Amino acid sequence: MCASRSTPREVLILAGTRPEGVKTAPLIRRLLDDPRFTVRVADTGQQPGRVAEALAPFGLRPEVSLCPQRRTGSLAELAAALLTGIDDLLTHHRPAAVVVQGDTTTALAGGTAAFWRHVPVVHLEAGLRTNDLDRPFPEEANRAMLARIAALHLAPTRAARANLLGEGIRSGAIVVTGNTVVDALQDLVARGASPAPAWVDPTRKLVVATVHRRENWGHGVAATVDGLRRLARQCADAQIVMVTHPNPQLSAEVTAGLAGIPNARVSPPLPYPQMIGLLRVADLVVTDSGGLQEEAATLGVPLLVTRDTTERPEALMPGRGELVGTDPERVLSAGLRHLAAGRAAAVGSPFGDGRASERSVVAMAGLLNVPARRLVQTRRRSAAPVTRLG
Repeated sequence: MCASRSTPREVLILAGTRPEGVKTAPLIRRLLDDPRFTVRVADTGQQPGRVAEALAPFGLRPEVSLCPQRRTGSLAELAAALLTGIDDLLTHHRPAAVVVQGDTTTALAGGTAAFWRHVPVVHLEAGLRTNDLDRPFPEEANRAMLARIAALHLAPTRAARANLLGEGIRSGAIVVTGNTVVDALQDLVARGASPAPAWVDPTRKLVVATVHRRENWGHGVAATVDGLRRLARQCADAQIVMVTHPNPQLSAEVTAGLAGIPNARVSPPLPYPQMIGLLRVADLVVTDSGGLQEEAATLGVPLLVTRDTTERPEALMPGRGELVGTDPERVLSAGLRHLAAGRAAAVGSPFGDGRASERSVVAMAGLLNVPARRLVQTRRRSAAPVTRLG
């Protein structure tokens, strides 16, 4: 029997990595405030512990945590384990909709499991494309495949919407919302909850770098680190900070590459609020991360993207961001140029105005045919909100 229009609709939100936790947090909080919905948040365990870490600064926690068994570390092994675990969730908790975010293995497995169960799939951050299946790998294929099965596409930008329309997705299934990472970032900044690490030297220019994309493993990582090493030597008065990835092999590689450089610091992964604090005081960001492209552009920090293409062209504003690949000389020359030019005044984010989660809830209400919201029904979270389910 179908639920009546006045029955709260249960929404299952899946997250398996820290970026998914950060980007779903504003949506979770918005849904918790809306009496038309109930929310179940599941940590799929793709990156153990990272979702809980990402949700905690927003007063949230996952209700359900899966523990996929991994021995080989292959994508097939992870996908199979996630499909089985998520399908079991759908068997026991038949939600009205499943929300997946971005382009991870969690997103693809969760969307597929929901589609097979005839549960509508809501794709948060839909429509990003490089049109190169090898860059980024396997994310470009993941998000393209999700587009074929999603019932609602929450596109962060007009360019993302255009990509979906070009692939034959009907316009009525696409809503341009902005990116929820802007909501999350603005929330932390407004609450004064994004302090820079105490070891940052405010008297020196600061370069923040990361490297982790699978297609850059090996030569690309070594070449990027070489470029940063050259930049550190030519800008002895600058502080170069490499924030490593949880992957121990990558961490060891970048640590070895920057060894002996006195003005280079290798930092372990930082809690998200502290990472935002670091970006806020940075003079340059060098990264192959999609999320850091969005965050740097939102904060107005000059950006070098160490990739040959990006699904976030909005970050490449003239004079603000550029693609440099992994060639050490290009990293060096572009880095010197941007450090000399300095930061310009922030002019607003090309990724949204901080209301993406609000627009997403409106779109989801339309998908699920819930009644119009009455303000008198609004429920508020406690001072330390959590997903209060189960």
